[in-house]
Amino acid sequence: MKLQIGRTSGLVLTLCGVLKDIMLVAFSILVWGTPISNLQAFGYSIAIIGMLYYKLGQKELKPYIAEAGRRWSEFGANRPVLRKLLVVGAIFTTIILLLGGLAPTYAPELDPSSYLKNTLGTS
Repeated sequence: MKLQIGRTSGLVLTLCGVLKDIMLVAFSILVWGTPISNLQAFGYSIAIIGMLYYKLGQKELKPYIAEAGRRWSEFGANRPVLRKLLVVGAIFTTIILLLGGLAPTYAPELDPSSYLKNTLGTS
């Protein structure tokens, strides 16, 4: 049995390492209930999408993308109001996730009431 290491590129070995890391994280979530943040979940999903794109390639994905575009335009022709609501909802959800869910918390121990009392001179 010959090893395949010499027949593959460094990129393939790197992608295998990334897949191994994602599988270890998924295993630890399922078995031990390890919590992950939204930012980590977002990063893992980007990594999986990138690996799928590398595996399938643009030529394989092009028909699926074209079919999805055709169905989306057909959906817009049949139900234009619902399509607009979906687009606005997706934009709103993305903004909330980016600004609220993924943004770090600055100075959580700061109590603004004490600052306002000192600044305004009220007790």
